[in-house]
Amino acid sequence: MRGYRPQRFHLGEMRHRITVKAETPTQDAAGQPVVTLVNWLVDEPAKFEPTSGTESARGRQVEAGIAAVFTVHYREGYTPEMVVVCKGQNYGIVWVYAVDGMDGYRELHCKAVVI
Repeated sequence: MRGYRPQRFHLGEMRHRITVKAETPTQDAAGQPVVTLVNWLVDEPAKFEPTSGTESARGRQVEAGIAAVFTVHYREGYTPEMVVVCKGQNYGIVWVYAVDGMDGYRELHCKAVVI
């Protein structure tokens, strides 16, 4: 065995277009803090991989959760406070991973909650 070689992908697999939104704190007329989402990246190419789906009951409410990984080109500034929008579904970023430990690509490990 020659050694570990990470799994590669082709750029053609980055066929989905996502929007990344960042939280921006503002104040309302009464001076209370309000957090709004502002587009940070629009129409960004990404590889979309749904990894799991769950359904759980909390009290009398059924909650479905979806986990997904988005592979995107490297950009400085991805944080877990951001939201990824893909096909009308909002995904909260849970973890940002540097693929191969380098600055080529980032994996955005996300979770969406559907009520």
